[in-house]
Amino acid sequence: MLIKKRIFAVVCLTLSLFTAAVSSAEHEMPEATDPHGPFSFLTSAKGVYQSQILIQADGSLLLVWVQKGLYDLDLYVARQQEDGEFAHPLRINQRGLNRYTGDEARPDVALGPDGAVAITWTSASQDIMMAVGSNFGLEFDPPLKLNQDDSSAYRTMPSVAISPDGAAHAVWLDPRQAPKGMEEPSDLYYAVVNNAGVTEINLTARQETTVCGCCRPYIAVDEKGIFDIAFRNEDANGYRDISRISGTSGSLGEPQVTSPPIWKLNACPAAGPIVSQGGTLWKDASTGDWRMLWSTDAKVAPTELFTDQHDLNLIRSPRTVSGRENWVLVGASPNSIIAELVDGSWEIVHHSLPPWAASAAVTGDKLIMIGNRRGLLLTSMQNL
Repeated sequence: MLIKKRIFAVVCLTLSLFTAAVSSAEHEMPEATDPHGPFSFLTSAKGVYQSQILIQADGSLLLVWVQKGLYDLDLYVARQQEDGEFAHPLRINQRGLNRYTGDEARPDVALGPDGAVAITWTSASQDIMMAVGSNFGLEFDPPLKLNQDDSSAYRTMPSVAISPDGAAHAVWLDPRQAPKGMEEPSDLYYAVVNNAGVTEINLTARQETTVCGCCRPYIAVDEKGIFDIAFRNEDANGYRDISRISGTSGSLGEPQVTSPPIWKLNACPAAGPIVSQGGTLWKDASTGDWRMLWSTDAKVAPTELFTDQHDLNLIRSPRTVSGRENWVLVGASPNSIIAELVDGSWEIVHHSLPPWAASAAVTGDKLIMIGNRRGLLLTSMQNL
């Protein structure tokens, strides 16, 4: 099966916002000349994309971003120091990154025990790369190639997690069996990086249908070493809904559906899932409008969230908030929101957030948000 087209159009989802007075300064980029702004070293730079912010176990912030150089895109990290400023940025990649700068194709970052960091990305040659760091992002080993073949397949959208034993694990979309230059048919591949090197497995080798070729997959590992992998899959009837794979390292199961069939289309919607609070959360447009769905039982139709809301257009897939993993950031226009599962129901706990907010972290009593617009870094900080 060959992909006919991508769906990138974002249409209205009938959601609304709680009303709140928010100063316009919270939506503005700090002045690059502000000596007190920790992000000021980057807010004046051009060609900055796919920025992310994470809170580490020692309380420091880790800033990750992609930046256009003279010939290629490069991947940078900077760790916050004790004085609140960021250390000199480290370039992580040795070869250029894939030139697509959409948020769904961003590099992925995972934090592990004892200051471990793992970052995955797609190189300009469409290989899936990983760099493992230590000392809370101050040091990184040379990057490793995760895909163990040399074909020129259109691999993309890796997701990474670190298990309690310190090993790094990644999943990605891999159409190595597809015609040259095509995204499908695709498979979901997995690799583990540890002292023994790189081990690669095709997680969907037994199915005849394709994995959706441009919906970002998700991987997480809990404190007991149990894996939870979510991705958009296709069934025999052409429905493209979310499947999950669970198990332990070396014993991952087969894909299992998360809901009854919902969305039948011969295209890729570029809307990947996450797993949060024991259920699957994802963006769906099977009704013609984007909506956020939540599923905990594969036999029951998923819950449509925020159905009593209006005037909110979804523009990004959901993401967890670093440092407050029970919060989910929903990128939307005219305002983004943060939702939380409370007594079995999702509620909006923060509203009127900047529409460009693509990544968020909580440190102390502060909510920090960052995003990008026209190649510039935007930042905002609010009191909780």
